[in-house]
Parts: sequence; C-alpha cells; structure tokens
Amino acid sequence: MSNNATRAGYAMNSSSGDGKAKLAQAAQMPEADISRILAGEYEVPTDLLKPLAAALDIPQKDPLRAAGILEDTPAQANRPLTVQLAAQRLGIKSPKNAAAFEVLVTALVEAEKRHR
Repeated sequence: MSNNATRAGYAMNSSSGDGKAKLAQAAQMPEADISRILAGEYEVPTDLLKPLAAALDIPQKDPLRAAGILEDTPAQANRPLTVQLAAQRLGIKSPKNAAAFEVLVTALVEAEKRHR
C-alpha cells in the first residue's frame, strides 16, 4: 500500500507525517488505522476498502486482492455462493444476525426444494 500511496502523491516517509494524515482524511479513516495498515498490523474491513482505493486512485480490486478477498482465478468465479459469503457481501456482520440469516436462507431453500 505504501507504494500506491506514494504514487498517488502522499508523502508516506516525510518527517512531518502529513502523508499519512492526508491519506487518512481522503480515505475517511483514522490516521492510526493507516499507520497500522502500513505496518501490516491491521486487517482492513471491506467497507473501508472502497474509500481507500479512491484515495489512492487505484482500482477497487487492488486492495481487495491485497486483502486476500478477491482472487483472479476462474475457480473463484465458478465457486457457489455460500450463505456465509452472501451474509458477508450483504454487510451482515453481527454473528447473531448472520446466524439468523443462515437459518432463514436454509428454510427458504428447503421450501423451494419441496415445491419443485
């Protein structure tokens, strides 16, 4: 990420530290999170990757790839959508809500099977 930030015009190695502050402001993230990301100590939540990519002026796919969320393999494109992945993509983060979502989806799938 540091290389992308430097290419985007953020002085990440400046003694004043203003590059991190400017990137944090552009990405609408706390500066401490930017520092932790650069140090490899922080896993960026997916909802923050879009503004981060915009701030770095890079394709949104790049930080998704770097985070290990997106792979450019045909196998992933053909992989079936799981209930857990659907919940994640829909932004359902609470374990309690994700469990309820899974129960609901499972019940709906079973109902569809019975009506075939």
